[in-house]
Amino acid sequence: MRNITVTQSNGSEPPTAASDRQSLERELLDEMTAWSPRDRGGMFKTWHRHALSLVHLNVLTALEAEGPLSMRRLAEAMDVSDASATGIVDRMEKRGLVERRHGTGDRRMVLVHATGAGEQVFRDMAAHHRDVLSRVLAELTEEEVTALLVGMRAIHAAKRRALEWDPDQGLPPGPETVATG
Repeated sequence: MRNITVTQSNGSEPPTAASDRQSLERELLDEMTAWSPRDRGGMFKTWHRHALSLVHLNVLTALEAEGPLSMRRLAEAMDVSDASATGIVDRMEKRGLVERRHGTGDRRMVLVHATGAGEQVFRDMAAHHRDVLSRVLAELTEEEVTALLVGMRAIHAAKRRALEWDPDQGLPPGPETVATG
């Protein structure tokens, strides 16, 4: 077990070498997932600046992840009826966040695309998040920043391994299929 020599944000003593892995993981998860009201407030201000509802963010997220979607696929992704999805897209289209376009192969197919304004929402949110993180990182020593970078790279590598799809099963891995390697 490693000896952790950083001061914890909650003022408690750092774990000792005798700490068990589960305890370390629990404390790390607490640190990584702690969102203060101020943190949430910053994100809500960004959403509010665009006057977006969570439903609109859900639509834009689905389009960003999947690319243009048919109304049916968008309704499925949002777990709403086709009529509800149509109403949501109508309102978003009026605001210039999405647009409907006919498919190139089949003109009967109508696909919903994010517009430049719709794509800008996430760029603005990322810029805000990056600005806040830059101010936070400025408070760390060079050694702390280096250690954090090593840790973040390890987390991203582990995430890629843990979330790989099992091609034989065609499903994302559950706890029983995640490689521990």
